[in-house]
Amino acid sequence: MTESYLEVFAVLNSAKAAQLFADYCQAQGIAVHLEIKSTDVAELYCAADQLAQAEAELAQFMQQPQHKRYQQAAWQLSKPSASQTTVLPSINWQRSLLLAPLTTAMLVLCLLVYAWMYFDWPSAAKWLQLSEPAQLWRWFTPMLLHFSLTHLVFNLAWWWLLGRQFERVLGFALLANFTLSVALISNAAQYFMTGPNFGGLSGVVYGLFGYCWLAGLINPRQRMFISSGMAGFLVLWLVLGFFDLLWVNMANWAHLAGLVSGMAWALILRKHPGRH
Repeated sequence: MTESYLEVFAVLNSAKAAQLFADYCQAQGIAVHLEIKSTDVAELYCAADQLAQAEAELAQFMQQPQHKRYQQAAWQLSKPSASQTTVLPSINWQRSLLLAPLTTAMLVLCLLVYAWMYFDWPSAAKWLQLSEPAQLWRWFTPMLLHFSLTHLVFNLAWWWLLGRQFERVLGFALLANFTLSVALISNAAQYFMTGPNFGGLSGVVYGLFGYCWLAGLINPRQRMFISSGMAGFLVLWLVLGFFDLLWVNMANWAHLAGLVSGMAWALILRKHPGRH
């Protein structure tokens, strides 16, 4: 059977319960996919031709989540088989391109630019840094520059987590407008405060964080949530950067401007229902 995944068909407030239900569905031959956002937010997807069956099973599960049939299914799935092999987790690129094409494209673009910088840093800096303000593209391209592998992985991990959520709920066009506007504002703030020697996607990442944080409070219909632990970590990282207590140089003004502009977007879209 070819699986054709829908948008989120259910969101549960317990990752453990969602995992239990997904395991049960898999044991019953129902193509339910689970994506855990945090310990208290988990999204469920289902193949289009089995959606009605999955919804009926979910209704039963919500009435009797402690029934032994769910535990038995989880136990059966956990048993190793003779043909089972261990594989590393990987990105399903086909599904990612379908559900979040811009998020995926930006991730790939940043990887390609990092490879360019690795082999020819002077050329990459010459074309992408905000060294010539009259060349308008330079107000956006610093978001593609990353100066270490740690810098790259940190930013892309957050971009992958938050960007996909934004794109699935609000769509390609809104994420494109959001990314360009937040990149412009955050890059401009850093440039006018410190000069052109900076780069990274973290201004946009902080914009996404600010959006998800505020939208989760003022517009829960969008289901754009970020856990309190993640929020606390990013705020602490921002504060430590301004006090120069970290071991790396931080684009602090880009982070702050990104956070504020992302929250402004949340206010602008506070009545947008999102798509589910």
